[in-house]
Amino acid sequence: MRVFTLLAALQGAVLAWPHSNENAGVPSMQVLQVDEPLTVDGVLDEPFWQRCEVGAGLIDTRTHQPAADQTRIRYALTKKFLYVAVECLDSDMSQIHATEQREDRSFVGDDFVEVHLDPPHSHRGKYAFFSNPLGTRADANEGPSGQFNYGWSADWDCAATLGPDRWTFEMRIPLKVLNYFRKDGQTWGMNITRVQRRNDVTSFWSYSPTDMYKPRHFGHLTGMNLAEAEFDRNWEVTPYVSGRADFNGETEYEPSAGIDVSTRITPAITAALTINPDFGQIEADDDTIELRDTERFLPEKRLFFREGEELVRMPHRLYYSRRFTDIDAGLKSSGLLPGYSFFFQNLQSDLAHDGTFHGNSTVIHVNQNVRERSYVGYYGAFSALDEGHSVVGSADGYFFLSDAWRMRFQGSVADEQWSPAALNTKDSTDFLGHAALIYDLYPWSFALSGNAITEEFNPLLGYIPRQDIFGPTFEADYHHTSGDRWYKDLTVGYDVAYYVDHAAANNLHDHAVSLGTILRNDLGLGVRHARDYHRPYHNHRTAFGVDLWASDYFKAVNLDYALGEFEETDYHEAAFGKRIKFWEKLPIREELVVRFEDRPAGDRETVWLNRVVFDLYLRSNMWVKSSIQMRSESLHNYSIIYGWEFRHRAWFYLAFNDVEDTTEASGRSLFAKVAYTF
Repeated sequence: MRVFTLLAALQGAVLAWPHSNENAGVPSMQVLQVDEPLTVDGVLDEPFWQRCEVGAGLIDTRTHQPAADQTRIRYALTKKFLYVAVECLDSDMSQIHATEQREDRSFVGDDFVEVHLDPPHSHRGKYAFFSNPLGTRADANEGPSGQFNYGWSADWDCAATLGPDRWTFEMRIPLKVLNYFRKDGQTWGMNITRVQRRNDVTSFWSYSPTDMYKPRHFGHLTGMNLAEAEFDRNWEVTPYVSGRADFNGETEYEPSAGIDVSTRITPAITAALTINPDFGQIEADDDTIELRDTERFLPEKRLFFREGEELVRMPHRLYYSRRFTDIDAGLKSSGLLPGYSFFFQNLQSDLAHDGTFHGNSTVIHVNQNVRERSYVGYYGAFSALDEGHSVVGSADGYFFLSDAWRMRFQGSVADEQWSPAALNTKDSTDFLGHAALIYDLYPWSFALSGNAITEEFNPLLGYIPRQDIFGPTFEADYHHTSGDRWYKDLTVGYDVAYYVDHAAANNLHDHAVSLGTILRNDLGLGVRHARDYHRPYHNHRTAFGVDLWASDYFKAVNLDYALGEFEETDYHEAAFGKRIKFWEKLPIREELVVRFEDRPAGDRETVWLNRVVFDLYLRSNMWVKSSIQMRSESLHNYSIIYGWEFRHRAWFYLAFNDVEDTTEASGRSLFAKVAYTF
């Protein structure tokens, strides 16, 4: 009740922000309404481009002044498409970085432009559309939590051309891939980011040095008249058939079939259905040999779960999609309502969390917009399982008290009851509380927070690495960029946490200080020292890092050395990292970590991990991904995945895995899958 009383008071106290004023100090440009087709070829020869307003004036993030090489922007709108044209002027076209030709692969070594769009102009989420000088496209989105989601993907068109003093691209983005409202006179949030690799310059059309990528700092795209926009339900039906053969002493075959369906309920709401999905073609997780005393967090790679995940993030993760394993069927919907965004999901599946369970789980998260930039989230999850039930309720919020000061909170309760036969016997109601006061205004940021998590608060669908903790944390960071000093970037940080348990005994006390810089000669240097008390162990770690050619991704070399003590084991650790592109279609990532351990019993052990990952792009409809991960003690994880679009919207996948580790996952398998999208 106290939390909700405070929430009500804050809702009344949060001001209407100047950004809502059309005369606010952010750039603005008007879209041109047209009914002419666009030939997407990167050549601005359509007559309507000459009638468009031209935006410019991008700001260099290091000098905080207009970029030396400017960028020109144009927008046009039809009843079905948003057209985007961008000209990237460059004083030295011979140094353009442009090799990436595979769609939806990050442009880590290329020049690129990112077009940001916030159709509801809520300042809480965005779509991102990328192009490099070759016209290769990539896309992503972001929700109120601020987490960038590369799992979102859409069907749109892009092409680019190279000229003597600029590179130019055109985009044709169907309105049906965006969540938007059908009405006239709209203003969308919009921004443009440009990255130039040869001189390590990033520039923004609407620029703020604090949270520069966030939608609350976007400019305005006005004149979005969409009352007569064509509404396309965008039905997609994708059946598949697959087969899996396991070679574990005995050969076992397992055929499978399933279907995925997606559609739009309204222009702002999407829905998806899956029956017996098979994710055997998903690339393997990266192995680690890190020293840790909590469960390892794994990122989600399965497309069904990544769609909409940006809407269901909280300070403490009550929803962790990797808990869902073997899925019988699933239904989900997400999107926008006036003043709200929401996520809904229902699954019949197996779940893995301190044991294996089976049953039905429903998750819903609703974000309510509060004034200009703040929001309140409401979360509920109910799992009715063969072994019992799990019910979780939560409220979370993020409030802007001013441009610099923010407040964040989360309050959660979980009730779980398992039958005596369950692996995790439990019958209790548990709680989580979190509150933080944050100051964030370039170049400083501070966060003072408090956490209270009861002894058995570990929801079935959640990821709560530590329980039975009560106490404060404090973080301080200084980050400064410069165009004329001895450094490009300078970062200093300090973190501290102090937790006691339910008996008021200290069970965790952490300190860490860090310093990092990139010098003018592109040499990166870093050092971090941490002293941690995790009862009953006193741990410490000192790490040093050197990055050669730090701003050039495929030229850079990463060297790290660390020494310390973890749970009475003394160690020295060295790491090497390198990304290579001998051939423009074949990026390779090499990582080697070696740790020398002196264990409490007096024995010595060398633990190592060598990882080589490559992603071979053969042509526009064919690729091969491979991950070779070798560890000490003859443990390994080899995987290779072949993908081929043998006809439009029809895919064939072939995957081979060979795993030897300390879990039941060891063995060899061959997987084949054919899928077609109608």
